[in-house]
Amino acid sequence: MEFNYDLWHERHNECVESVQRLCDLDISKVALQHSVKCNSTLCVMKNAMLDIHSYFERNVKSAAELCFLIRNIDVIVTGILDINNLLFGIGLNKPEKAIERCFTDKGIICRFRTLRSMILAHPVDTFFKNDSGESETIYLEDFHPFNPTIDAFIIKEKCDYVKVMCKPESHSSFFEPLLIDKDIIPVINTLIASIELLTQNTKKQILLSESNFSKQPLVLSKDSMRNYIISLDKELERRYPSAIENIEYANGASEHYSIVYQCLMYFDMNFAKETQAKYELFLEYIKGELRKIEDDLRQMTFNEDNYFGLLYNYNFAPTMSYEKTKMEYLLKSDDTSYTEEFIGNDTISNKLWGIRCFRLLMPYISKYIPVDKSVSDKGLYCQFLAAEYLSNIV
Repeated sequence: MEFNYDLWHERHNECVESVQRLCDLDISKVALQHSVKCNSTLCVMKNAMLDIHSYFERNVKSAAELCFLIRNIDVIVTGILDINNLLFGIGLNKPEKAIERCFTDKGIICRFRTLRSMILAHPVDTFFKNDSGESETIYLEDFHPFNPTIDAFIIKEKCDYVKVMCKPESHSSFFEPLLIDKDIIPVINTLIASIELLTQNTKKQILLSESNFSKQPLVLSKDSMRNYIISLDKELERRYPSAIENIEYANGASEHYSIVYQCLMYFDMNFAKETQAKYELFLEYIKGELRKIEDDLRQMTFNEDNYFGLLYNYNFAPTMSYEKTKMEYLLKSDDTSYTEEFIGNDTISNKLWGIRCFRLLMPYISKYIPVDKSVSDKGLYCQFLAAEYLSNIV
């Protein structure tokens, strides 16, 4: 029997996205705390499964390797329980009830936790319920990889490990086999199924939360484009916080970014008459995309990948892909740096390197918009972006 690591990876990624989205929609005072803890828990679970995968790739049997394997499986079991507790309030004071609600197979997880108790936690006092539902105590005296020369006389079947145990009422030890295929792989497969269950439950809660948001009107100011963009950005942050970046720098400066907020820059620019006439076509497109975002926020269907697609054109200056990427240097500069002077490869100035690349792109830009070189570096960037848009609509 095997487990599908790729399937785990796929389902874990889906779970990360859904948990983050649900945390975004949480308006409680502890929302941020829950978000951080869920994120850290999912990271730990991801790394634990990677370690489990490496155990099977190494294929080395030893007592230490078995401890390593069981420890990492238990990390994921605990992680699933903790996230369900944080998001859905599933109490952990009644372990069996919590396991029943959080996992697709209660029996497999309960048996694994007994094994984990024996090997890692308290080997001389492992309490569990047997198949008859009666409480039992087991003392684990030893566990080691199966040795056919020695253990075959005691264990009549080939196995991976041998457990040497004793019961309180007994004066003699007894032996039990431990098979990876029988005792471990089903646990891992249950984890893969259970993280999908967690995702499904999370998505159900997301639908309920988004439905509540969709009933709330957007609060927008439309007396000017500047106020409209700022108010739309605030609604984006309220409904999709992960779409916003607030960066604090060591020097005390800060930066706020979203695909909505960045549009302020486009409307702040003014160019020479001929340039402005072409630029207005670009601004009309930006307005249309902002209205799409407004409609999608109202319906809670926002998807960042669905907007401003015409601002990128692979066929625009196709041999100048490097120079196009360096336009970001102009985007980040508030200066007016354009110069006709020679700019060599040895320049240490990002903005001057951006100017150098802009000059190389000018023959392509000027095909679609007359270049106004008198403006700020950000103004040059906006002309580059407008030209790329206009190249898509000719």
